[in-house]
Amino acid sequence: MTQVIKDLPFEERPRERLLMKGAASLSASELLAVILGMGVPGESVVSIASKLIARFGDLNQLSRVSVEEFLSIKGMGIAKACQLVASFELARRISGGVFLKSKIYEASKEMYMLVKPYLMSREKEHFLIICLDVRKRLISIENLSIGTVSEVLVHPREVFKAAISKSASFIVLAHNHPSGDLNPSLDDLEITERLIKVAKVIGIPIIDHLIVSDKEYLSFKDEEYIDK
Repeated sequence: MTQVIKDLPFEERPRERLLMKGAASLSASELLAVILGMGVPGESVVSIASKLIARFGDLNQLSRVSVEEFLSIKGMGIAKACQLVASFELARRISGGVFLKSKIYEASKEMYMLVKPYLMSREKEHFLIICLDVRKRLISIENLSIGTVSEVLVHPREVFKAAISKSASFIVLAHNHPSGDLNPSLDDLEITERLIKVAKVIGIPIIDHLIVSDKEYLSFKDEEYIDK
């Protein structure tokens, strides 16, 4: 018979342990159990959390799991799957550190720190733009497109529609390479050149284009693929 959480001693229940000893004292499965909240008939939330770890691996691997994949686990409904995906997305964004809208962003490293939380631990390519005001202060970060494992498709219309809607004076392009290889592909170079040509006509300069992995980045400006 599956043990339900109310059968556990009070001090062994994840939420109560968190209250008594702090979140740092909980194991990965216990933290997941707190986020999930409740189990289902015949399956405790602790059991569901343990199955997630056993099926998908550590937290780093779990952070890459989609809602659809979570639904393959008994006891995981849409609400629970969405809670976990949202929690990992928050953690991903927090990991990039605090950014200030009053700060002036010019160096490629600063741009990388802005987009890293949005692009790390992704199984597919994502294409973002950073919208900056006339003083190069942050307006917004826009996720324009999600592609395949090795390719992301983006149209100039989408890029500049977003830039114009945010009243951007400058933009920075950024996308990830899930493979970890930071070398720009021929498609990367071609779309960048195409976007730069459109930018000159519209009057919203492209400052840089970053290719991002979980640990590093490549700047088109620093590597002189884009004129400084």
